[in-house]
Amino acid sequence: MSSEQSNNRLAIVSIGCVFPGQRDFNHVSEPHAWQQLVQQHYGSPWQHLDTALDAKAPLSIGQVSDEGFDFRKFAIPPLFRKAVSKETRLALLAAEDVFKQISLPESLRDHCDQFCAVHLGSDAAYRNAAKVQVLRQLGDQLIGHGNTPQETEQQIDAYKQQLAQNLGASSHDRIGEMASSIPARIAHFAQTRGKCQTIDGADLGGLRLLQLAQDSFRCQDSQITLLTSIQCFHHAEQANLLLEQGVCANQTWLEGAISLLVCPVKVAQENQWPVLAELGDIDTLPSTEITPDPGNYFAGANQVFCQLLEMLREQQQHCCGHSFTGPGWQISPTSVNKTIAHPQAPIQISDYCPLTALGCDKPPFWQTLAQGDDTLQPLSAEQLHQVALFRPHPQKLSTYIHQAMCFPSHKIQDVAAEKPMMPAKQHRLDVTQQYLLNASTRLSLPSPDPQRRTAIIVATNLSLTPDRVRTARHLWNQLPQTFTLPRPQPQPQNRWNWYGASGIGSAMLLAQQLGIEADCYAVEAACASSMAALHDAVRALQSGRYDQVIVAGIEMATTERDLVLCSAQMMLSTSRIRPFADKNDGFTPGDGGGVFILARHPDNSAALATIRAISGSCDSRSMTAPDKEGQALAIEKTLALTDVTPEQIQYIEAHGTGTALGDISEISAIRQHYQRENGATDTTQQQAPLFIGSVKYNFGHCFAGAAALSLCKVLSAFEHEQIPPMPIHGQINPQLMLTDLPADIPQQPIPWPYPDAGGRIAAINSFGTGGINYHLIIEQAGGATSHCE
Repeated sequence: MSSEQSNNRLAIVSIGCVFPGQRDFNHVSEPHAWQQLVQQHYGSPWQHLDTALDAKAPLSIGQVSDEGFDFRKFAIPPLFRKAVSKETRLALLAAEDVFKQISLPESLRDHCDQFCAVHLGSDAAYRNAAKVQVLRQLGDQLIGHGNTPQETEQQIDAYKQQLAQNLGASSHDRIGEMASSIPARIAHFAQTRGKCQTIDGADLGGLRLLQLAQDSFRCQDSQITLLTSIQCFHHAEQANLLLEQGVCANQTWLEGAISLLVCPVKVAQENQWPVLAELGDIDTLPSTEITPDPGNYFAGANQVFCQLLEMLREQQQHCCGHSFTGPGWQISPTSVNKTIAHPQAPIQISDYCPLTALGCDKPPFWQTLAQGDDTLQPLSAEQLHQVALFRPHPQKLSTYIHQAMCFPSHKIQDVAAEKPMMPAKQHRLDVTQQYLLNASTRLSLPSPDPQRRTAIIVATNLSLTPDRVRTARHLWNQLPQTFTLPRPQPQPQNRWNWYGASGIGSAMLLAQQLGIEADCYAVEAACASSMAALHDAVRALQSGRYDQVIVAGIEMATTERDLVLCSAQMMLSTSRIRPFADKNDGFTPGDGGGVFILARHPDNSAALATIRAISGSCDSRSMTAPDKEGQALAIEKTLALTDVTPEQIQYIEAHGTGTALGDISEISAIRQHYQRENGATDTTQQQAPLFIGSVKYNFGHCFAGAAALSLCKVLSAFEHEQIPPMPIHGQINPQLMLTDLPADIPQQPIPWPYPDAGGRIAAINSFGTGGINYHLIIEQAGGATSHCE
């Protein structure tokens, strides 16, 4: 077997499981073991479902009880415990089992990734949505009864205190609902510092995790990965969505979490770890949406791992080779030496489209950048219920800002589809999906080729607004009974509701609109989500898995829910975001993102840029405070994958949070690796300063779409051969010590000359909640290949 084939084989070296009434993989050995576990321990919490499909169908739900979960063991303070999702708790228990079996050497901790898979929202997300939804409804009701605005505010404020007692309200609420906080908490517990992200691949989530790990192991920044899939079923509304997708009501629906510790076979041998299974080629079979499984159980995001473990136990008993096949997927025991002309070829970006409050056209995007303008505007009554939710001074379940950089409307009915769509479909989508679909019409796709293997990866919140809004009615009984608020009625639904509710739905809708067959999934890595999606695309293209990947990143960060949750963290600016300015006080939320076409060999020679390297880290010492050492590690790992030297980087598009702590941490991390040598006595020999900026000044902080906008800015600067300004509005924070780098934040457009050697080269820095960091190096012209091997 060739060394290339050997490197592509995965070894499973440890397994952790949390099932209904069971936490030991070795006991799951009989046929239909999952169904038996459920029937022995749990019945059905939902005897009747509100669905036209099967109005009186009882479901058998195998729900996991994590009563007695030891929060102290996982360093979760009492104040934040109510905010931590059930998904997070189950994932931590499964991960704990894995690391009890394997001793991880210190040398691998920087290179141990944490990748998770989930599907649909968490209980924490639904609680947060219900709190904001009921406050808006209460505000409308009180105003409608003739109360003055002052009387209404007083009654609502009193109700907020009761609501906080019932459903919780802390500065941790937003963190607890984020799917990306799951791998970050695992990393904190396991003391690993590799890359982190969570994906939504529906019932193929486990397969996408295995593929991502296999592709990542081609580069030295990844040596071992903990893959964790988690599925919970919280309310009947989730079941309705899945029934519409063809999941059988007669199957047992299984909750749980499964962790697989995987690494290249060579790494397992070097560390003398037991190899429980070797996996070769990991492929999908032609399928769409949820893949109906004729088996006896449905496990959502756990589906592939459940079937894999059941087959593994059966094959171990019969001493068979490790070949696995499930609905929509197959895993071969060996790796086929696929023909890849340039296995480490640089990845090129052939087209892009920015998406902001201004729309999705490039000219106004560049004009705003070049003139140092912004898109700040007051939030409308539709976007923010002023009486119910705005308070000028911070308080529970309120926001203290009333302006942002937002889309014209947050209602799907107000956004015209640039490509005609049936109302029965469009009105069931999340509004971000319609904005994304409109942006995709601007892309110049290569001519159709049935042989071109394509993937679509969308960075987004994995539980979209329709999922949260429709589920709020199931929490109505937990609300304070001070006021009689009518329970929201179930809305009619069809197969498109599932698309509008889920992150993967955004990727699939994009494939439908573009008319291409593609493997689809969604990614969340906090505010670094778009960079995580780009990382996955680059690795998959370099491995030869795909010929083309469409990457998108988008989030609408100006929803009432996000304004309230971020205000609880005191993260928002009372005026406007001012990255790197003295006495800045937070960020301004924004709506937007971008779409990109990546390929190893574009059909045309007019590629815009080449991705030279990308990597990441997670140093989750704090779930909220940025960590300069973690960011420095991401930069270090990225530079190690390319022959680009730090001195060749002319511009860094920074994350630029607009907080003193975030800005100081980021510049400190940049200084560790991009410090210029300026000790020459002849100033003509001194290097030009490193220029730094942040697109957040112009378009706000777009969360999952933030790094996508950063990349759009760099690509636009390449095209116009200018570095755009970033106004400071005051003095630069002296604690940044930019003159020591030396670095400069341009206040006017600066010509970007073409260097004598090489091309224009920039870096993009991105980080997010939970210590998740990613870094990218990009060049306008072609250059040397990356150094993955």
